[in-house]
Amino acid sequence: MKPICPNCHSSHVIENIDTSIQSISEHVLSPKLLVSLSVSVCKYYKINPMIGMVAGSAIATVINLAQQRLMQPPLIRAAVMPRYLCSTCQHSFSL
Repeated sequence: MKPICPNCHSSHVIENIDTSIQSISEHVLSPKLLVSLSVSVCKYYKINPMIGMVAGSAIATVINLAQQRLMQPPLIRAAVMPRYLCSTCQHSFSL
């Protein structure tokens, strides 16, 4: 059964999936970016770039492990009520 918007009673409703925060953190904190940034910092301060590569990889690994620990298990995520967005009035709601 397709949900109906409680605001305008339209049946033009889509499921609203909010992955914007996750995708931003994946791009900003990507291992490639952290390694290249740490290598650039090491070159600027005239330190061996290999040290920067190792440091950037270590930081990326720690951040990746922390993000995995903060992620919810699939069963808890499935239990969360889905959000819907009305295409007609742009009202966001859950059932």
